[in-house]
Amino acid sequence: MGFLQAFRPILLDMLATIVFIAILKITDNVVIATVFGIAAGTARFVWLKIKGRPVGPLQYISVALVLVLGTATILTHNALFMELKPSLAGFAVAGVMLGTRWMGPYLPPRVTDNLEPSIIRWTERLWGLLQLVLAVANAVVAYRFNELWAGFAAFVPGSANVAAFVLQFVLFRAMIVRRVRAREATQQAQAAA
Repeated sequence: MGFLQAFRPILLDMLATIVFIAILKITDNVVIATVFGIAAGTARFVWLKIKGRPVGPLQYISVALVLVLGTATILTHNALFMELKPSLAGFAVAGVMLGTRWMGPYLPPRVTDNLEPSIIRWTERLWGLLQLVLAVANAVVAYRFNELWAGFAAFVPGSANVAAFVLQFVLFRAMIVRRVRAREATQQAQAAA
């Protein structure tokens, strides 16, 4: 599985955020951007359900957060709430990642057939810990270093998640290649004997 093919489902799950940021850049209007973000997140979830695709815990929490936090953004117009919103979402996502087997819909059979379930479970937990750290960091920056928050929010969480994804992809790929080669070598040795 290629890197872009592996990243595609995650990118699609981030559709609401991507739409929100794009519309905010175009209109400079938080309410309009939030409405479009809610619509995109809801449309993605409905599309998964209609197509009969597996919907995991992460997709359920994502659509719930888009609806609840998006609506709260529209109703409150509170700058501190908008800055703390990524922390609220991060805590919720961390809870799902730490408490469920959320990676299932993202992993192709080649991965699940060649990696121990314990490796996948530990990876899920590490992702949850990363989200927890990012949520706490966002809250600290929003409260203590408000003037730095926009730059932090625009760069740090996305960069950390992309770096973690690349690291996971490289490690999973190396483990799978090693396991497949070992299995092939064993089969060749048995055939030769």
